[in-house]
Amino acid sequence: MALPTTYRNVVVAYDGSEGAKAALARAAEIVARDGSALTLVEAVAGKVPSPAPGGPPLAKPEKRAMAREDLKRAIQGVDPELLAGGWVIGGPPASGIVTVAEDIEADLIVTGSRGRGAVARAVLGSVSTEILHSSPCDVLVVHPGSAERTG
Repeated sequence: MALPTTYRNVVVAYDGSEGAKAALARAAEIVARDGSALTLVEAVAGKVPSPAPGGPPLAKPEKRAMAREDLKRAIQGVDPELLAGGWVIGGPPASGIVTVAEDIEADLIVTGSRGRGAVARAVLGSVSTEILHSSPCDVLVVHPGSAERTG
């Protein structure tokens, strides 16, 4: 299969982490270069620890609200001419992001990496690894800090 010279629809897996911010920056460069559409996707899965030390875990609706705010801040930093949309989805992150990519016929998913080693990935799993193995399109994994090295 020949690689496309340009990408039409680019999905960014976003969760507010440094890796996700680096992925968004790289995706914005690609979209600006190719004149493609950019879609940010943030997945919410189950309960998560409270942002307040010692606080109770956040339930899914609270996490969804926080994710919407997080995504809103990310979108505000993107050139409006580049942006196609943003989605907060429920369920396992990797499969949800891949489903959105399939639904919008994306030809590239850009995801960040937390920079964990092989042992941590094996024990904790990796959203980027799951996306790589199940994506219907090209995947670019951006390491945190790579924007500073290249940019």
